[in-house]
Amino acid sequence: MDINYEDKILLFIIIIPFIVVLLSYTLFQFYEDTIRRRKMIEVLSDDADKIIEIKKKKTKKDKKDKNEISFLQQKLNYGGFTSIYAEYIFIVISIAFGILVGLFLFIVMNSLIASIISIFIFALFPYLVLSKIIANRQEEFNFGLKSIIDKVTSMMKSGVGFEQAFKKSILTSKSKFTRDVFGLYIKEKDIIGEDKVFEKIFKLVESKELRIFYLVISIGRQSGGKFSNTLETLRKTLHDQGTIKQEIVSSTKEIKIGTYMIIGLTVGMYMMMDNVFKGALDEHFFGSSEGKLQMFFIVIWVSFGLFINNMMTKIKA
Repeated sequence: MDINYEDKILLFIIIIPFIVVLLSYTLFQFYEDTIRRRKMIEVLSDDADKIIEIKKKKTKKDKKDKNEISFLQQKLNYGGFTSIYAEYIFIVISIAFGILVGLFLFIVMNSLIASIISIFIFALFPYLVLSKIIANRQEEFNFGLKSIIDKVTSMMKSGVGFEQAFKKSILTSKSKFTRDVFGLYIKEKDIIGEDKVFEKIFKLVESKELRIFYLVISIGRQSGGKFSNTLETLRKTLHDQGTIKQEIVSSTKEIKIGTYMIIGLTVGMYMMMDNVFKGALDEHFFGSSEGKLQMFFIVIWVSFGLFINNMMTKIKA
């Protein structure tokens, strides 16, 4: 297919500079982060006296900056991608995926407008996949946590101490992900303390139930009393929450099924009308540049509607 002169000008003025700027920014951030980590390694390689002296001279702002991580890095940690280069790799994958889809649609449709729009839309697709991974990990972890709380509560009522009951419940958990996360507690609790261990765990999984569980433990230890009754209340609350969630999910499935049936009905009507008009619809929507562009926007609009419908009927774990 021939590309007209205006499309070529628009390609060189908008697309290519945009790609160059994004890639340059990513490479610069990668280089800057590498230099920063090298300096940190050099500092940590000094003797212990120098390290202590540096820590004393740190300002509150420096400590705050050290503990802070970007929103994307936090999400990647929740998704299980804890590498120091995960953020940069994710950005490169997102940009590359958007560009590849955009180039593919440009070849198929010969439309620069559709190509530009698809680059921005499909560059967000890896983030949607990441969100799905986080949701699955969160659901698995919360299910394992509820099982652990059940076991801890039962053992504490039988006279077993919290520490022993908690560790035994972790080791016997059916969820590998839950065992791996709480494995930090078993390995590092006696070394760095309970509070710091949970701070590490909070960075690995996004779970409100986990934070509530931690608060129950902290309050119970500070009070110096037996908090099995508090754990029993938490256990009942989580189970009631799960029951309510299942009821809501069942009701929202009807909305989703109705939406998919309407889309299927629309596709069926299109095929029947195309048959009546002896292929005129296919010839227009798939055989002409104008029709392809119209079909592109139709698909985008329907997909956007499905996305909004899914978000409105989504129930967080």
